[in-house]
Amino acid sequence: MTRPEPSAPLAADPARTSPDRPRIYVACLAAYNHGCLHGRWIDATTPGEIMAEVRAMLAASPIPDAEEWAIHGATRKSHL
Repeated sequence: MTRPEPSAPLAADPARTSPDRPRIYVACLAAYNHGCLHGRWIDATTPGEIMAEVRAMLAASPIPDAEEWAIHGATRKSHL
């Protein structure tokens, strides 16, 4: 098995939105368990929109068939 390449760290967020909008960082646990970080910042909007973003993040995981995820952080304004 090849080792997945790490994705951008939590602080890297090229697609920033309004600094006043609450956001969560959702991570793929399969990737984490294989030694790499894979996830994305998601605007905390409606549950349906959040789940659509979670499914898209999992589909882009370097680990095939990833299905477990966790919320690792939340922010209103970035201090990074």
